[in-house]
Amino acid sequence: MADISTGSHAARHRLDEPRKPAATQTLLPHATRLFPKNRGADGYAVTGVAARCDWVLLSDHHAPQIHLHRNRATAHPRHIFLSLRAPFQAIRAFHDRILPGLSRDFVLITGSEDITLPRQTDARWRRFTDEEHAMMDAILAHPNLLHWYAENLDQGGHDKRSPLPLGLVFPGGMPDRLIQPAPPPLAQRPLHAFCAHRHREGPQWEARRRVSQLANGPWRAFCTQPASELSEPAFMEQVERHAFVLCVEGGGLDPSPKAFSALLHGAIPIIRDTALTPAYARFPVVVVKDWSAQALSPRLLRRWHNALLPWFDEPSMRREVLHRLSLDYWWRLIESGARLKRTGGMAIGPAGQGE
Repeated sequence: MADISTGSHAARHRLDEPRKPAATQTLLPHATRLFPKNRGADGYAVTGVAARCDWVLLSDHHAPQIHLHRNRATAHPRHIFLSLRAPFQAIRAFHDRILPGLSRDFVLITGSEDITLPRQTDARWRRFTDEEHAMMDAILAHPNLLHWYAENLDQGGHDKRSPLPLGLVFPGGMPDRLIQPAPPPLAQRPLHAFCAHRHREGPQWEARRRVSQLANGPWRAFCTQPASELSEPAFMEQVERHAFVLCVEGGGLDPSPKAFSALLHGAIPIIRDTALTPAYARFPVVVVKDWSAQALSPRLLRRWHNALLPWFDEPSMRREVLHRLSLDYWWRLIESGARLKRTGGMAIGPAGQGE
């Protein structure tokens, strides 16, 4: 597959200068989402994190609902990816069909859908039943489970389970490599936050509605919100013109792919504190306690900008941030069984926002 760019708009080194050619550096991005969906579990292209696992248990709402794909012909998989496209069927299939046969140490990775684990807080799906909670508890208690990495983790506190960011999303097919953009320096951008997200009906999208109201109200002086939905190139154009991007959860809890895209294009993501925070603490992001009127102010934006600027504009630190957006970086963590919460991070946490 040919290289692609995440923004056809080439970067500027100054906001008012002509565009310059795209950077030649490439990135193999971290990604947990599998496609195409709704064609049966045996119709998925196994890409991203799943492609590096020994076994991939795929699920879908269309028949066949469950399909076991073996990347390696082994009876003792070390790494297993469990797709949660059909979450309730997937949890049961793994518990009933796969778990009893695992007699050696293994690592479990779950993801590829917005449903959250283990409490299930996404309002578009039902809650897990007591029986399904018992199944997840049995998986977590299995003597051969080394670690469970979960996309959209909604509850921390267990040493054997850690959050995993979903990364970037490629519904049209995972690229071999992304051409890294060369965005304008963060130091030359105005201290404004960009607020642009899709609105849908239902309680799952209430946080986005609330933030949009704040962006048009008390945050209006330092927040930009487009009047209508933007195309992807136009959206990235605006990201590169702002120092901050509001990454408000919608589907699930994960602030990505927007947070990953913002970092790639040189802007500071602002996210809400959740059980996913230990994973995002590995990036130069701002974490706010909640989406309240007091969460943002010009003084806070200035302080956050000064603290995180080197991660964007100092070349060696910028390279490290880009490396942490890569599949190689997250796969090494998975292979090592590293617990995300034990690693020192770059994020500015919610405890520092009260000024």
